[in-house]
Amino acid sequence: MPQLSLEETSIINNHPFAQIMSSQSNDSGFAELSYCPLQLLDNNQFIGHLARNNSLLSSLNTDEKKLVKVIFTGPQGYISPRWHSEQMVPTWNYATVALICSLHVIESVGDKLKAMEKISYHFDPKWDFNEFNHEKNIRMVQQMLSAITVFKLELLEVKSKFKLSQNRSIACRCAFQENLMQAGGNELAAIQLQE
Repeated sequence: MPQLSLEETSIINNHPFAQIMSSQSNDSGFAELSYCPLQLLDNNQFIGHLARNNSLLSSLNTDEKKLVKVIFTGPQGYISPRWHSEQMVPTWNYATVALICSLHVIESVGDKLKAMEKISYHFDPKWDFNEFNHEKNIRMVQQMLSAITVFKLELLEVKSKFKLSQNRSIACRCAFQENLMQAGGNELAAIQLQE
């Protein structure tokens, strides 16, 4: 199984709202595209959920392997030629993590509920999921679970892109870093010197 680097893991954890594209095209000739927050698990798998009638999920019905491309967009920003003499024209630096995954639907009601509790705790650890999931709310919980498809993504391939002016000198990249911090682009500045 492919492994994520520390940099890729950081991008995913800091920018969990992913674009998910089907490997099959729709009637218009394009891949179906959905947006979804995903939780990275310890084993380089992800969990998430979409509305049961989501067009992405429908498009995967004809795909035996249920392959999807998942893109996490990390920090990005404008790089000015005013910042260093090596940079002759404006450019844009960015970091993205692109993954090929297989999607596995979680069918069991108990497993769906556990996954939703895990996702809820991950994104809102101060909220007690049990305030929602209790006997008085059983009908509402069942309605929620029947309205969504909870899934796990298995990582098959990593194709990330870190465009950080790596072809420039350290002095130039340090100037970019300093100017990014002055402009409020702290997150991009923090990774600017990565290779």
